[in-house]
Amino acid sequence: MLNRSDIHTATHLFRPARLTLARELRMLTKSDLAAQIDKTPSAVSQFESGKVRPDSSTVLRLALALNVPPGFFAFESRADFIPIETCHFRSLRSASQRNRRKLLAIGTHLSDLVGLLEQYAALPPENVPAAADSTQPLSDDDVERCAADVRRRWGLGLGPIPNVVRLLETRGIVVCPIEAGSKDVDAFSFWHVHRPYVFLVMDKRSPSRSRFDACHELGHLAIHSRVRPGEPMAERQADRFASAFLLPRESFLRECPDRLNWDHFYELKRRWRVSVAALLHRARDLGMISTATYRRAFIHLNRTGQRTHEEFEPPEETPELIAKAVEIASEEIPMDHIATDSGMPPSTFEALLGLIRLAQDSFPSGGQL
Repeated sequence: MLNRSDIHTATHLFRPARLTLARELRMLTKSDLAAQIDKTPSAVSQFESGKVRPDSSTVLRLALALNVPPGFFAFESRADFIPIETCHFRSLRSASQRNRRKLLAIGTHLSDLVGLLEQYAALPPENVPAAADSTQPLSDDDVERCAADVRRRWGLGLGPIPNVVRLLETRGIVVCPIEAGSKDVDAFSFWHVHRPYVFLVMDKRSPSRSRFDACHELGHLAIHSRVRPGEPMAERQADRFASAFLLPRESFLRECPDRLNWDHFYELKRRWRVSVAALLHRARDLGMISTATYRRAFIHLNRTGQRTHEEFEPPEETPELIAKAVEIASEEIPMDHIATDSGMPPSTFEALLGLIRLAQDSFPSGGQL
């Protein structure tokens, strides 16, 4: 049952940004929402800009249309809505703005949750080296040096990285899976309230691809702090960074065959936990195989179906940092208070917990973001 005082309080303390957040999370346009609350798109724009404050009956209709409690609109968020212009998206060209904005709404909620959890759990401090600080294009050698510099500063040596996701979490990067079924976006990253975030599609069929995506996003965080997201140049550089970070030049040149030996390449895959496709790409970039050999190899991978479903995949890597922090916080305050204090609607909180692999006995049915 709705509490009348909640509605009046939400009306009095109405925060326009919270309406935008709830609308983006539901992937609704202003026109979509206007139709559901019997208002004009212009009225919704005025609500979101703060020019007009909705009355209590409109707040109630907004809450019902967006599936949030009225008090959601009065919550003082710890973090502003994440601007899409600040995020590096590793996505298909067909990725819709609605889908991207929904993911950023989830990211905004996660940032609020992190701010709350830091009051109860000691999260690792941010430790992402600024390997490059320039708006100018980097050469391939520059990117190689940046990747080597991050490995050196993190004390990784020149061998394989056992678990990329865990590595990022220990360096203060919040890693969160993207909802299953997302076909438009592979990964994205951003800095928000002085902490880096990486969202990944955790593809159980291809953990090696997820590892590469994670390192691609690390590349953006480390070398593109002053580069406008979405630049094709930046995407190519992030790919080169991921390749060099996972397969250091010195080690790879020593182990890589100089001809197309499939047994050898699959042996390297099992050791380095990198896809054969990425190994071949690295071999070509470093001059170990010719472009003609590289093309012939990919014809074989496509013909045998291994371009999309490779053999000998490494174990899946899943984030643990936020799940553990929630568990620690829940020892001091009830789980439903964590949801309330983080400013999330219950269904969103449940779904987010499901995404970060929390124990299912707390929220067995999951939720819908």
